[in-house]
Amino acid sequence: MAKKRFVFLSNEFYSIYTATEYPEMEQKHNRPYIQVCVEIDGVQYAIPLRSGINHPHVLWTDKANHCGVDFSKAVVIKKESYIDMNIEPHLRQKEFDALRGKDYKIKCKMQKYIKKYKEAKRDLSKPVNQRLVQYSTLQYFEEDLDID
Repeated sequence: MAKKRFVFLSNEFYSIYTATEYPEMEQKHNRPYIQVCVEIDGVQYAIPLRSGINHPHVLWTDKANHCGVDFSKAVVIKKESYIDMNIEPHLRQKEFDALRGKDYKIKCKMQKYIKKYKEAKRDLSKPVNQRLVQYSTLQYFEEDLDID
């Protein structure tokens, strides 16, 4: 798979993962989310840059305005064609500066989020775990995370 740091997801991805079947996935066709790519244990993830985030599963790019890398909305990229190679994402300078040199930190925070998701999934008796699983896009990729 081509290694790009920032990408957009392709129309093919969104035609497979539709908003009606996968309601927790972030989809904006008129202004798509820029995604940060990271590979963990041979699995490629795309993590959206979002605003209006109101939970702790984030790497802030602008905390005052609730903007950052939202781990709760990460998706698994199973095919190279799920990345739109025709459009080059352009970040606002403030976001670019906030993410400069943070690749390792993003990867570590994503690993921690995956671990937290797996732990929550194992004990759904707690409301906090129910909410984490309910609002996470990882629920759609459990087979890729080795969750039964």
